[in-house]
Amino acid sequence: MAIGIIEIQNLVNGYLASDQIMKMVNCKIIHCKKALGGRLITVVFEGTVSDLSIAIDEIKNMYQETTLLKVAEVIANPPKELMMYFEKGVFQ
Repeated sequence: MAIGIIEIQNLVNGYLASDQIMKMVNCKIIHCKKALGGRLITVVFEGTVSDLSIAIDEIKNMYQETTLLKVAEVIANPPKELMMYFEKGVFQ
């Protein structure tokens, strides 16, 4: 199990990137957060390491010529405390 995290400018770009990721690989969105009035979007996906690595790499390629994509990373075997944060919104 792994999580993929993207942080991107603009709500519409968040929708588009999420759509691309979910069409490319078998994963699900487990967390989404808007900041700065929707100008910065964080989306967290859950899936396999291989699937999310493929999808995140493709998103990096799609946005490499822009400054829109701020973070795009995969975390393999995330600790349970981190997963609880995505479920409940607070660290415990």
